[in-house]
Amino acid sequence: MKLNLFILGLLTLAAHAYALVARDKLLLPHEDPFFQPPDGWQDKEVGTILRSRKVTIKTLVKDNLKEAWQLLYRTTYTSDDEPTTTVTTVMVPHNAQNDSLVLFADFEDSSADRCAPSYSWRAGSLDDPSASTRVAIAMLYLQEGYIVTMPDKEGNRGAFGSGHVEGRQSLDGIRATLAFDKLGLSKDTRVAGHGYSGGGIQIGWAASLKKTYAPELNVVGWSAGGVPSNLTALIEKINGSPFAGFVVAGLTGVSSTYPEVKEYMEKVFTKQGLEDMEFPKKFCSTGIVLRFLFKDFFAKDFSKVGDRYLYEPVVRNILEKLTMGTNPDYTPDAPMLLMQAKNDEVAPYEAVKKTYDSWCQEGAQVHLVTLNNPLSSHASTTVTSSLPGFLWVRDRLQGKLAESGCHENKNFDVGINTNALGEDFKGILGILQGFLGDKIGPNDEYLIDWFKKHK
Repeated sequence: MKLNLFILGLLTLAAHAYALVARDKLLLPHEDPFFQPPDGWQDKEVGTILRSRKVTIKTLVKDNLKEAWQLLYRTTYTSDDEPTTTVTTVMVPHNAQNDSLVLFADFEDSSADRCAPSYSWRAGSLDDPSASTRVAIAMLYLQEGYIVTMPDKEGNRGAFGSGHVEGRQSLDGIRATLAFDKLGLSKDTRVAGHGYSGGGIQIGWAASLKKTYAPELNVVGWSAGGVPSNLTALIEKINGSPFAGFVVAGLTGVSSTYPEVKEYMEKVFTKQGLEDMEFPKKFCSTGIVLRFLFKDFFAKDFSKVGDRYLYEPVVRNILEKLTMGTNPDYTPDAPMLLMQAKNDEVAPYEAVKKTYDSWCQEGAQVHLVTLNNPLSSHASTTVTSSLPGFLWVRDRLQGKLAESGCHENKNFDVGINTNALGEDFKGILGILQGFLGDKIGPNDEYLIDWFKKHK
């Protein structure tokens, strides 16, 4: 295990070194003229393509690609009267099927635009220790011949954790991709989505908002795992833990979207607290976790009011609005697969179960898989949920009907069968298995060890 961790560390350092070279050539989104919309863009319909370009992807998926495109499109923030634009990155495999489209929800977990997929996948600068897993999941779909679209779902404000923004901008990214004439897709194209962790926020809210915001889309299924369905419960669970950095990352993303929250936090957070809030605007998820290992964000050095800021009406009301399952109008109208570790130490299982129960009471079609093995953790479930999630999505895209109504079952597997899909997929599944070999353990102890060593 130690040797594998050492190799993982070398690979991560190599990725950073490569990224430094790439950054000399690539403009960050806020510097890139491509991201600046043309005059009159506010008057366009949501999902309208404003600009397109061919790009080169520098991650491992490049060998699976025929071509890749980026589309600048019109979208919104939390309401229709907040127009904005963002970009989706579209990856087209050599054997592309034009009757299906997959929304891949990459987990940025940061407000920095250098962490958005439009930049990081081009620069090869994915800095999370699980980056190879994220790439391998996308490779599964590309190998199968599915066109993959990957929106910058946090938009220009870096709205990490702000579910209504992530959901709307994802749905508009689908609209833009379907309308792009170089792909041969149509309004009847079958669409499905796959995401984990931060990507689970994106998928959960795209699924929730689809019925009211984009009812015309032919969505056949959503797969989400490790879902932070309740941000309040998430913050309470990870504060002071090895993953405490996601507290300040989430607070930063939500405050960027809701001015009343930002104004309140500027009053009650200390000078140090406000400085901490700037960090996720400049660094990606690994840097954020390393910077705030075991940090107590309820302490008086961060907040003048301790943990009370979380429960004041101005914050509490927004966080409740951002909790999946609290509004019956936002109930998924397409089949959904949820996969969650019972011992997930980042995204609380109880919160996901409550969301599942609420959706089911409103008539949703949801399959909840509980990974009940004591070894199942947030990181290991990234892998163990990937293959079942892919197979479930593939069935939906192939026209196989999901089981009606709601049902749940327990799964004790903590491994992945690299022979499950045949020789063509063996290398991809091997990447997933390689990551899992280092990451199985109670409470992600091996991942925590990696973070400690690289602090």
